[in-house]
Amino acid sequence: MVVARSLPDPVDAVGARHSVGGPDPIDVLAGRWAEVLAPVGPTVRGRLGPLLRRLAAALRAEPFWPLAARPIGAALLGSGLYEDRLGSVGPALEDVLPATLGLLRREGPAALGPPGPEGTRRLLAALDELAAGFAGALRERALRDEHDLLRVRPCRGPDAEQVPASGEIHYRTLYMQGPVGIGIGGLDGEVLDLNPALCRMFGLTGRPDLPRPMTDFVHPDDAAAFIESYHRLRAGDPDNLSVDVRLVRPDELVVWAHISGSLVRDDDGRPSHIIAVVQDISERQRLRSRLEQASSQDRLTRLPNRTVTEQRLRQAFTPGAARRVGLCALGVDGFKAINDSLGHQVGDQVLLAVAGRLQMAAGPHLVTRTGGDEFAVLVVDPSGLDEVCHLADRLLAVLASPFLVGGHGINLSASIGVSETATAEACPEELMRAADVALSWAKAHGGGCRVVFDTERDAGEAARFALLAGMRGGIDRGEFRLAFQPLVRLTDKRVHGVEALVRWQHPDQGLVGPGRFIELAERSGAIVPLGHWVLAEACRSAALWWAELGPETPYVSVNVSPVQLIEPGWVREVTGVLGETGLPPDRLQLEITEQAVLRDEPAALDGLAALRAAGVRLALDDFGTGYSSLAWLRRLPVHALKIDGSFIDGLRHPAPDPVDESIVRALVEMAHALGLEVTAEWVETGIQADRLARLGCDLGQGRWFGDAGPAEWVPEHWRRTIG
Repeated sequence: MVVARSLPDPVDAVGARHSVGGPDPIDVLAGRWAEVLAPVGPTVRGRLGPLLRRLAAALRAEPFWPLAARPIGAALLGSGLYEDRLGSVGPALEDVLPATLGLLRREGPAALGPPGPEGTRRLLAALDELAAGFAGALRERALRDEHDLLRVRPCRGPDAEQVPASGEIHYRTLYMQGPVGIGIGGLDGEVLDLNPALCRMFGLTGRPDLPRPMTDFVHPDDAAAFIESYHRLRAGDPDNLSVDVRLVRPDELVVWAHISGSLVRDDDGRPSHIIAVVQDISERQRLRSRLEQASSQDRLTRLPNRTVTEQRLRQAFTPGAARRVGLCALGVDGFKAINDSLGHQVGDQVLLAVAGRLQMAAGPHLVTRTGGDEFAVLVVDPSGLDEVCHLADRLLAVLASPFLVGGHGINLSASIGVSETATAEACPEELMRAADVALSWAKAHGGGCRVVFDTERDAGEAARFALLAGMRGGIDRGEFRLAFQPLVRLTDKRVHGVEALVRWQHPDQGLVGPGRFIELAERSGAIVPLGHWVLAEACRSAALWWAELGPETPYVSVNVSPVQLIEPGWVREVTGVLGETGLPPDRLQLEITEQAVLRDEPAALDGLAALRAAGVRLALDDFGTGYSSLAWLRRLPVHALKIDGSFIDGLRHPAPDPVDESIVRALVEMAHALGLEVTAEWVETGIQADRLARLGCDLGQGRWFGDAGPAEWVPEHWRRTIG
């Protein structure tokens, strides 16, 4: 039985006989290249340096384009090697490519490409294309020579000099001294003759005993494909055919070969024999294998990468392969902080340790590294969602134990997104997306947990994303509207101010309330342009009221997002809008929340103080829901408090909630002690309004005093309330 083993690199034994010093590393490398290829003529020697410079330029180009190395490989063959070989003074061409690739892999990084791992990656990719260019040029050259050999008569005798039918010197030279392996086969599937180049490829010093069946030379795993191609060629379907197969030498070494076969016909047009041009492509195949491995394996952890996850998923979704598939998408929580505080070397060791624990916990299931601190575990044919969830719980548990890395004790947690489905009801892309989305939910939940993908929640997220996607365009298209809700003085029921409330007249969804888009705008940053529009539009409307009603015109109250409050230049934006619209500063009130100030307290307090000094009114919104101390409240440069509606709701019934009533009374008394005006939100009944007035509350806001209306409605409503 033949046992195939890989052919060793033919240049592994070639030692470095020159140091890479000197004024020009490329010239030194060119000299080493000439030595490795020896013997070479002066023409070839003089062209190696320019070829290396072309390769160096390709490696350093931005963007890097590996295909730029392919014409360099073709130019290597065209440098005179082919002609030297026909004249018996050059190296054997089957040795040129392995020797070249071996040398450049070892010594090229220091002389040619950018330093570091990126330079090595580029060099390997370029060498694969260089090999392809050399092999392609050699194949084209050999095919041209093949046409001159198609009239060769098959020879069974030992005298290879008989091979050229015409006896012409040119034919004898091509066959006997040519660099490309050539074989002659009969229509019965036997090898009739091999030229010297093909004998050398097989490691033979002389001509073997022939004829022999062609399949004796072919690797068993490739025999079926080779036989199929041979029968097609013998039948003339077509007359020329190429195939890549593994050949087995007598010493059991394996050679990858590109075989280009041609059917030769006699003078009557009947098939006579077959000529095959055989090229050794072993080094190219080894390079391709390395690149394929690199493209499918994570360099740090040696785990399969995301590409393998996608491939295995596609296999699992192949009809008949699996009934159900589950996927756990895992992210290490807070990994960036580990890199930042302990360094990337420790971070890499942590990832290696995480990978090891995940593999142990996952058992037979595929574990891959899909990103920087993200991994995936694929479960093929689970019994159901519960099995995948139990696996996710094991993964979380195995990562919960402290890690000891580089003398550091490190506690980790992870977030996991779980998706599981029947293969008949989904596709690989949907399953991967579902796991990624669920992972983002787990991270948003604070990490350290697993979250299962939910289609209803995803639909809601998608709807919110659709709103977000159209928000900036909606501002530009003028789709947003302002409505103004009155702030009424409880003692005389007069409109003291109005709050500007933003609405979105969405082209597809109709009128959309702020509860559906304000949070999205804050998370995305769209709140900045939206807030600017609201401020400017509200001030323009209030300036018109002031011009119509005079000094007693109600002020306009505008909500300020925490994102806006810390935006550079926000104070200048407010004063600029006041200047542009002509609205007096005391007719503008800005509503802020405790959390907005606490995000960047020093900067926020400075900005608020500047606005108060400019005459702008300031109100603390949703008061009572935070954790502010009395001392902190005294530092705020505000004019008013707005008590959160959750406390006001308990006062709407004839028998009020005594706790809520006590809280409201205390808040009002405290605010008045600090010289602050108090507004109660969510006033929806007359009972509430009267009770709040008795408690000393200054202003009320809610449906009892009227819903929000357009800007044109404000002056008339104000006139009605003053009698």
